[in-house]
This record gives sequence, C-alpha cells and structure tokens, in this order.
Amino acid sequence: MTAKTIAFINPPVPNVAILGRLFAGGLAGLLIWEIWSHFITPPIAGFPLEPPALVATLIARWTGIQVSSFTATSIHYAVGIFGYPIAYWIVSRGLRAWGAVFDIGVWVIFTAYVAWLAASGGATTFIGLFWVLVTGLTATRIINGNALWADSLSWGSFTWFNALGIMAPLAGQPFLLLTDQPRLSFMSWAGHVIYGAVAVYVFERLQAKAANQP
Repeated sequence: MTAKTIAFINPPVPNVAILGRLFAGGLAGLLIWEIWSHFITPPIAGFPLEPPALVATLIARWTGIQVSSFTATSIHYAVGIFGYPIAYWIVSRGLRAWGAVFDIGVWVIFTAYVAWLAASGGATTFIGLFWVLVTGLTATRIINGNALWADSLSWGSFTWFNALGIMAPLAGQPFLLLTDQPRLSFMSWAGHVIYGAVAVYVFERLQAKAANQP
C-alpha cells in the first residue's frame, strides 16, 4: 500500500435519495443489532449490550447532565440509523483504500493492547482467543474476492473500536472493556461487525440497483 493509494478526496454531497438508502441500511443493521444485543448476548456474556447506558454515562461525565433512558436510547438509535451511515458515506467516498486502512489500524491497536496485557499479566485465554478471531476476520480481506463484503466487515469492526476504544474510555470505562468484561467486549465486537456489515451491504446494494435503473 503506497501513499498514492491512500489519499483523501472530496466526497460528493449525498442527495435525498442517497440519504434514504443510507438510513435504510442503518435501520437494517440496527434491527439485527438489537436482536443480537438483547437476546443472544445475555446467555453468553451475562448481560445485554447497553449502548444507551454508555451514551448516558458519556454525557454525564462531560457535561454533568443526567439524561433519561428515553433520551439516551433515542441518541443510540440516531447514531445507528443516521450517524454511522453518514460517517460511512464520508469515509468511503472521501478516503481511498479506506477499508484496508481501517482494518490495519484497528488490528494494530488491538494487537498492541493485547500484547501489553500479556506482558503485564492481565491477558487471559479468552482474550487470546478473542485476538485470534479478530485477526482471522481481518485476514479474510487478503483472500476475500468480494470487495464489498471485505469493506462491509471493515466498517463493522471500526464501529466496535469507536464505541469501546474511544467512547468507552471517554466515559471513564476500561479501554475496549477487556480488563473488565472481556466476554461483553467480544459480543460487542461481533455485534458491531454484524451491524456495520449489514448497514453497508444493504446501502451499497440499494445504491447499485438505483444506479442501474434507466
């Protein structure tokens, strides 16, 4: 990968139709996320995934404002349906080779942190298995003949890192939750990968279909 292949470009401004397709993808991904969060995660991690709780904690920590559960949930839905899809449009249309860049960035940071935990005696067998799975998924880009699926998975992985690698520490929680709730972190990773992949895939398929219409 050379400097020529990694370059910022000016993304086109999405029109109303494109925004509608972006939001349709975000809604599809979020619906699956909610099922994963509330029905599949608890038996495995012991708790559901609660992004609204993270939103409320983040707001309270930085503004001192205590938002209601309804407000925090509404913000969570807005991010999933509108925020992440718009961010995807900006990134995918504004950064050449963005999928590979995100894959490498997330994997390097995650690997460095797991290595630090291992060196300090904080790693566990489960965290090691978690790393193997993340590495395996990341490596599929090398053999994946479907560029759309490869990029879709990359976006999902990035949304996990954004939630637990950036927002969680800003809310005063452990980085990636690995030292606190590693199983919950794993389920969050899997759920975000599914959410992001579905959101991107649905949007891009809708976009391609619209482009092929006379």
